[in-house]
Amino acid sequence: MSVEDRITLAKVIYNRFGDELKSRYNEILRKLDEAIDETWRYMRSTGITEICKQCALETGSCCRRWVEDLYDEIILVINLLLGVEFPKERFKEELCFFCGKNGCMLRAREGTCVTYLCDRIDVDRTEFNKVCSLELGYLSLLKVKIRRFIDQRVPRSSSP
Repeated sequence: MSVEDRITLAKVIYNRFGDELKSRYNEILRKLDEAIDETWRYMRSTGITEICKQCALETGSCCRRWVEDLYDEIILVINLLLGVEFPKERFKEELCFFCGKNGCMLRAREGTCVTYLCDRIDVDRTEFNKVCSLELGYLSLLKVKIRRFIDQRVPRSSSP
């Protein structure tokens, strides 16, 4: 399924169940949002965001096109619940669909995107992973809960 198809599916799920998901999982969404803020604060304070942004503009960096394949409709729904507006088109052909001129356009990101640091970045990786762990923990919990919620309401079509 293409990234555009997954975005469309996420929007359908969000339009159908968004209010109920927000209500049901409000506390986890709030904690996830706070944990994401903490990760980004750390990344800005250590210069990670600027290094990644510059690298993406110069070389395409780690945010290659294949990275978008890590994002299924559930994490895209979570991004919609967090107020993210998806791009209408790709910023650069070789980059992930969600990589824009200022870096990643998603709020909730998969673990690979949150924790991977190339050799250009010189920070205490143990400290960095500790900061990221809350974000990834809440994201994982929310993904499981939303997947179960959807699976209970929308039967999966059987394969031939």
